[in-house]
Amino acid sequence: MKLATVEVFKNMNTDDGNYIHLEGELLRKFQLVLLDSAKDIIDVCDKYNVTYFLCGGSALGAVRHHGFIPWDDDMDIAILGDDFDRFITYFKITYGEKYWVHTWHTPEYGMTIGRVRLKNTICRGREDIGLEEAGFFVDLFKVENTYDTKVMRDIHGVFCMGAGFLLSCRNFYKNRVLMRDLEAKNPSVKSAFELKIGVGSTIRFASVKKWAEIVAGVNGFCRNSNSRYVSIPSGRKHYFKEMYKREDVIETVKMDFEGYQWAIPKNYDAYLKVLYGDYMQIPDEKDRESHILLELKFPDEN
Repeated sequence: MKLATVEVFKNMNTDDGNYIHLEGELLRKFQLVLLDSAKDIIDVCDKYNVTYFLCGGSALGAVRHHGFIPWDDDMDIAILGDDFDRFITYFKITYGEKYWVHTWHTPEYGMTIGRVRLKNTICRGREDIGLEEAGFFVDLFKVENTYDTKVMRDIHGVFCMGAGFLLSCRNFYKNRVLMRDLEAKNPSVKSAFELKIGVGSTIRFASVKKWAEIVAGVNGFCRNSNSRYVSIPSGRKHYFKEMYKREDVIETVKMDFEGYQWAIPKNYDAYLKVLYGDYMQIPDEKDRESHILLELKFPDEN
């Protein structure tokens, strides 16, 4: 039984008419809204010398497609941990009237991924149940320092993974009605989902906000900003499988993305191989990722 469920949600059967699927012209329209938001984010990074890089599928899209992966429905940007709070401050000052900014301090949000969300829109996913500010979003991943010695890296990693698992369980319990609906359509995930709901029920004494703040604290426990290694514990493969040599990702090169020259990791070959293996190989259609959407309203639909 696999307890890691991040990948499960990206390839899940939801073909019953209750969920929104993005494809064709609708998907491209969706991507262009995200692109505009990413431009605002990166403009602030450039103006205030915030270290960032396109990460995950956005980095892959830049290298393989020079833009969005044709079927991709999200946008991922990593920000150096030491710059993260500074970015949030400057972004709110610059664009506070246009965007909501969510972090682990946001009530009912419950994640250690930051999100910049466009006001006067709706893009409600599985994480957004009970969240009023559910606009179109760009994900912000915090790049954390970790220790130079393997023993300390391993200890840090165990705590990050354990705390992250508890946060995931707490969110499963919060969203248990949706999770059980998805179980019914995907019986293979039932054992993992029910275990997480059960664990989540035992730790419901603390809110999802409190658990997210605890996990964020654990992730950022190493204060050595010159460490040889960094990690993205909130990334798709979590702490141990998202650990990189600092110079491989913090040092960046510019790559074309939909006509913009945006930063990606300098050693993008090593970075993308960790995440995707043979990343230049186009996956079969059945293996292409998409996200679960519950509600959608574009900027021009107000």
